[in-house]
Amino acid sequence: MADPARVVCALKRASVSSLEGCEPKTRKLSATADEIIDQSSHHAPHTKGFPRLSVPSCQPLCAISHEQVCELLQFAALGKDRGVKQPSWCRLHHQRRLSGVSVIVLQGVSQLHFYRYYLQLGNIGRRFQLRCSLPPPPPDFLSTVLAARGAASADRTREQPTAQDSLCSSGTVRLHCEPGSDKPGLTSYLLSREDRERYNFPREGAPGCELYVSTECDGQVTDSSPLLGLDCEMCLTEKGKELTRVSLVDGAGRCIMDELVKPENRILDYLTRFSGITKVLLNPVRTRLQDVQARLKQLLPRDAVLVGHSLDCDLRALQMTHPFVIDSSLLFMREFGLRFKLKFLAEAVLGRQIQCEDREGHDPTEDARAALELAQYFIREGPDQVAQLSLEDLLKRQSDGNKQVNGSSLAGSCKPLNGARNGIHTPRRSSLLDNLHAAGLSGIHIVRKGQEDRIACPKRWPRIEYSCETELLAKASGEIPASFFSMVQCSSFSEYAQSNPSLWGASRRQMQGRLAEMCTVYAGPFPRDFTLKSARRLLRRCGPIRSMKLISGSHKPYVAVEYEVLEAAQLAVEVLNGSELEGSFIKVQRPVTETAVDWDDLFHALERDALNEKLVYVAGLSKSLTQEALLQRFREFGHVESVLLPRDPSGGKHRRYGFIKFQGSLSATAALSSEIVLKRRRLLKCRAVTPFHLHTWSSQLSCRALEHTASQHSPAGGCAQQEPPGTQEDEVKELMMRLDRTVERLYSEALPSGTLCVLLLPGESSDDGNLPGLLLAGIKEDSSDVG
Repeated sequence: MADPARVVCALKRASVSSLEGCEPKTRKLSATADEIIDQSSHHAPHTKGFPRLSVPSCQPLCAISHEQVCELLQFAALGKDRGVKQPSWCRLHHQRRLSGVSVIVLQGVSQLHFYRYYLQLGNIGRRFQLRCSLPPPPPDFLSTVLAARGAASADRTREQPTAQDSLCSSGTVRLHCEPGSDKPGLTSYLLSREDRERYNFPREGAPGCELYVSTECDGQVTDSSPLLGLDCEMCLTEKGKELTRVSLVDGAGRCIMDELVKPENRILDYLTRFSGITKVLLNPVRTRLQDVQARLKQLLPRDAVLVGHSLDCDLRALQMTHPFVIDSSLLFMREFGLRFKLKFLAEAVLGRQIQCEDREGHDPTEDARAALELAQYFIREGPDQVAQLSLEDLLKRQSDGNKQVNGSSLAGSCKPLNGARNGIHTPRRSSLLDNLHAAGLSGIHIVRKGQEDRIACPKRWPRIEYSCETELLAKASGEIPASFFSMVQCSSFSEYAQSNPSLWGASRRQMQGRLAEMCTVYAGPFPRDFTLKSARRLLRRCGPIRSMKLISGSHKPYVAVEYEVLEAAQLAVEVLNGSELEGSFIKVQRPVTETAVDWDDLFHALERDALNEKLVYVAGLSKSLTQEALLQRFREFGHVESVLLPRDPSGGKHRRYGFIKFQGSLSATAALSSEIVLKRRRLLKCRAVTPFHLHTWSSQLSCRALEHTASQHSPAGGCAQQEPPGTQEDEVKELMMRLDRTVERLYSEALPSGTLCVLLLPGESSDDGNLPGLLLAGIKEDSSDVG
């Protein structure tokens, strides 16, 4: 007898096929600066009503959390019909017309490996146009991404989980005390470093946070440390959302800071409905972001604990990092990782109405005070008391109109939700796999033979094992089209890495050295009486210099220059070779090494990458040049989606270089072929080779390797004797090519048209250091799309 779940899946596919020629339902879309841009297939035009992915164009998408990956999978699989909202970081259009969802996990592979072996992973780079960095993986990576229960706990699942079950449920972190013991103090509710990373809080050294300012609070936090409530309001500028107001309240709820802030960039939308900020209010304001950062550093005690609702957003608006935080939105987390609104929690738990509709915009002081009091309530009541009642049911009754919510009726009866997450009490999140099964949607789990189960799949979902890639492709081609949800784990690289324990540390060191070499150029010969200052003045026109070393072993001196970005080194070779300095014509060229043989191929491949073909790197900018002036000048060549000007963390000014992202590749080509002068300076430019997410990440990996490289090369760029590349490197390249072919064949042969495919490179957490992961996603356009 046919599996009923598969019959449902087949009927769904049939309905999708029948709808492809029909007019889709009209949906109202807001035409604001949050206009979304397509990030799915780069090559094929979209059929009207065909599913597609998009991300906001107002800001570069660099990194997302594992929970945000889960948001996408939850919505793709279940949709609005089952009460799941769109992901917070992207949009999936026409979700109902998806024919399936497929998750492919390349175990042990990281973002580092993707770009180190970019030439070997060409098919993957071409197939998937949506890419985001992921934090290093937790031990329960798959459980986090799928909101699933661990396999070890599957056999003891009960219909009504107790408080103890919730405390130990998969994807949570234990409290520092157990129910039944004394009430935990304040320190039990602090987000750990792992939780701050999981929930995408800004952290020192994290991707995208290189220019953030630390609060410099490094004291010892105790249960008597001061709690301070924080809330910010933002507006929408050409750069994205920027701070317009910040409020800080002390432990007694007294406002100790309430400042309006003028953004650096042109405002597109004041978001008055939410922020209450208007043009009239901001016109006379002179306070800037740097001013409120300095004042906060003065106000906060060394052991201050900041409390807020979705506090990560407030800290990002402030561009600050703080180690001691409590987030009220995580204290009351809902199913599927969703969060209650502060307005609902304040009314239900505190008996107070905030954010009233008859008032224009939110009052950040009021919101900061509400978040603070929610945290204080939580600490005061303790885990036993708060684990008794659920706000989820209350919200459902309110939505259904069965119960009128008001302060007098709820203040004494409503308590926070069950569960815990390191002192953050949440319900056990419903497993995506269980919900799919309950909805009648079939699924399969394909793993290598003998691999241990890390997640609990529904009993009726078959576990299919394979022993080689050929068997994997054969079984996947037969099983995936008959299932709505599929998960494929490819473990060949992780198995190889486990048999070579030194691979992780060696890979990281090799990547550091490789990036340093790729960012390095040799310039000379110079006259013997030249100065490094004059050489630096010439070479820094192409971009920021990390270090410069004099090489004087030959008749005339050379300099080895390591730039901070790849484009600067490439630009120096293209435009400064043959330049005159103090009466001498100099050569500018890259070091010649065994590993540099494929550099040109790599650079050309990165230039052709769909994420880079619309990006232009510009250098030689005047310090006084504004983002608005740069935007206006480049608009002459076509629509500019965004401008990225990295800033100096000390002075706050930009660093004389930036990236221009056009809407179309022809506009980028036109800008590259034109001479552009601004502030009496001729701008130097080339096509970018680093996507936004890689730009922020690679800056952390680059190291000062000039002493090593300089010792191996002659000043003229000749290559010293080096040992040939080891067999391990060749083996890894071969493994990557095999993985690339496997993914390509899975995509082209096994996935039906209209399938959302999410490729996860989890990264690695080890004693040798953490390697960030990478998400790649796309929707298969056509069953015949193989090239």
